Amino acid sequence: MRAALFAICVAALAGAAFAQSAPEIPRFSTGQAGAPPAVWEHIPLSHAKKATEYSTVVDDGVVVLKAAARSSASLMGIRTDFDPRAFPLLLWRWKVIQGIPGAETQNRAREDAPVRLMVSFSGDTRKLGALDRAAAAVAESISGQPLPYAELMYIWGGRVAVDSITTSSLTSRIRMLAVAADDQGIGRWQNYTRNLVEDYRRAFGEEPGRITAIQLLTDTDNTGGIAEALYGDVSVAPAAR
Repeated sequence: MRAALFAICVAALAGAAFAQSAPEIPRFSTGQAGAPPAVWEHIPLSHAKKATEYSTVVDDGVVVLKAAARSSASLMGIRTDFDPRAFPLLLWRWKVIQGIPGAETQNRAREDAPVRLMVSFSGDTRKLGALDRAAAAVAESISGQPLPYAELMYIWGGRVAVDSITTSSLTSRIRMLAVAADDQGIGRWQNYTRNLVEDYRRAFGEEPGRITAIQLLTDTDNTGGIAEALYGDVSVAPAAR
């Protein structure tokens, strides 16, 4: 009897420890409007590019992140480290205030997006082909930031079908999954729940590694236009049972 009770207690403690191990993605909603979002880092893409303006504001009584791009591109991101198999669900919301009518996801010269949520995955870079290794080296020389093994982007696409996947023209290790497109839904909050493992398998045809970073990007450096958007909290969760 005592042994059974002990086993139950150990299992309960192990379950509690697992539940507490969920990665904490700092929430904009717990911050103060006008203050830089805690832990999130503003990351330039290139010294030659103008930076997108990011600030915290109040919308419908909740603190959110506002992005304003004017012929610009830069990131807001955090580093993390977790196994997507343990926490496969990615949840977030965003609202596009001003979209980019001329954006075309499949056209490198006009490949901008009013909102993007980017998830970086680790992996064995020795498996990459020569073209992807060369692209990674060029990107790091320009930005000072190494490219991840793989990047899955959830984007507001331009002239592509919703739920379509577009491979970046720069490297095959960046895949863009359009969860929205064009002007439908602009001006309203959109809520999403995606399964990271399923989406990664579909995009790359392989099993995902660990997740190393989550980044947000509003960019208009290719079209030279203007875009404004709001990002709400981002979180991850275990699969529903």
